[in-house]
Amino acid sequence: MTAAKSSAPGMMFIALILVPWLVATWFYSADRVVWECHLDFEMLVTSSDQRVERTLGSYSQFFYGNNLGFSRISGRKVHALKNHQTQVHNFYRFMDFKYVQAGPYLKNKITKITRKQGDTLSDDQELAFMSVPGEDVYDQVLKLGPNTYSFGRLGMPRQICQGRQGWLMPRLR
Repeated sequence: MTAAKSSAPGMMFIALILVPWLVATWFYSADRVVWECHLDFEMLVTSSDQRVERTLGSYSQFFYGNNLGFSRISGRKVHALKNHQTQVHNFYRFMDFKYVQAGPYLKNKITKITRKQGDTLSDDQELAFMSVPGEDVYDQVLKLGPNTYSFGRLGMPRQICQGRQGWLMPRLR
């Protein structure tokens, strides 16, 4: 009976020390998504010969705590041809990337692009937000709130990103 009474406070003391560390490890695990960015977009391009190209899509980025991430882009590209006909191409792609903070910018390097089933857009056609593997892409970062940022790339719509404060942009607090 005496041994049971003396071990209970010791177990309670050990639990009070270990539980916060276990919770912190679970919350701030490097393989969890710590930032997400989402953007629905529409782009309209008219060429000098009066051909029109319209792209409708959705673009998302997911950043892990270990400086790795992936993007997914999907949608439809419609070409209006001179003879009043249209060509429609679907695209479904995933891009793996590495990222680092570079001052007020975020530098992404695409490591791999994967085309998914149903992607009918040829590789020679340009697609918004797409880069070739190995290319460095710089996004400017603007803090909007305690855990909300806006990412912008030259000539592209801004993405709104949310995540845990301090993980991705600790210097911008």
